[in-house]
Amino acid sequence: MNAKSENLNPDLQAKGKSAGQYKMTIITIAIIAVLFIILNVITGSRFLTGSNMLTVLTNSVVPAFVVLGFCFIFTMGITDLSVGAIMILASNIGGILAVEVGLGYFGLFVGGIGTAVLLQLLNMKLMLASKIPPWILGIGMTMVYEAIASIYNAYMIGQATQVVSLETQCRELGQAPWNIIVLAAGLIIAYLIYNRTNIGFGLRAVGSNREVTKMMGINVNKAILLAGLVGGIFLGLAAIINSSYSGRVMPTTGLNSIGNIFTPLAAFLLASALQKAFNLTIGAIVAAFLITALFNVLTLMGVPSGTMQRVVMGASVLICGIISQRGFKGVVK
Repeated sequence: MNAKSENLNPDLQAKGKSAGQYKMTIITIAIIAVLFIILNVITGSRFLTGSNMLTVLTNSVVPAFVVLGFCFIFTMGITDLSVGAIMILASNIGGILAVEVGLGYFGLFVGGIGTAVLLQLLNMKLMLASKIPPWILGIGMTMVYEAIASIYNAYMIGQATQVVSLETQCRELGQAPWNIIVLAAGLIIAYLIYNRTNIGFGLRAVGSNREVTKMMGINVNKAILLAGLVGGIFLGLAAIINSSYSGRVMPTTGLNSIGNIFTPLAAFLLASALQKAFNLTIGAIVAAFLITALFNVLTLMGVPSGTMQRVVMGASVLICGIISQRGFKGVVK
């Protein structure tokens, strides 16, 4: 009788789920607050200061945008490891248009976002056409993109200069409060697209089960390309803000660009694990902040930024991965 009543009242189920998530959100926030207090004690009250929290928030903006990009790419079951190389190319092309061509912020945005979107869509097209597992394709495309950036770097060295530098131009976007304002706007847009549009429903359906998605009448290839397009926009924004913050983004070789996505990857896995408390897009921001805060604490405690912090990063990815897979049943989220 109770089961029948619940079936006749879907709103009751929705309210119960909403109440449960609200309770879990409160509990999670409380746990984070207690954890931060403990970390503040461990660091001699240097952690929970206004200036340090602003530093953590500023440093988490770029990883947060990358995680938002992952929400539209990785959620479909597409593990694209070329994201780091894409961002490097996007940063440099945006810088060329901004400085060398003289287009300023307009060139930075067009070059950064345009490059990231085009390369991400190229990856998606190649994956769909070749049927190559995404992670293998991602490694191959990483080599290609790194080679292109390396050729550009070698050319600039031959001209007795270095890769493009923003110097004093277009640097405000990488600083507070502008980077935080852009992140807030990005979060709102990501939340609406992910939860309130056919693009969001399609990518979640594809990530759950492609065969069922086809039977639902959804064009799987179109859903993948649209989600890749949106994901590319957020990766482009990450590249733009990173370029604005650092001034110059140097190309890398030997798959070293993959190392640039370890922090966002750990944050994405943590955000996936926090979905009972936060929507994935909101969890992306929370997780990016938490992972950045972890490394801030390590720095405050004097842990070397080289090998030891990389060990912690590797452990974080593994732990977040294990937590994110607990209770996974492969249903549309």
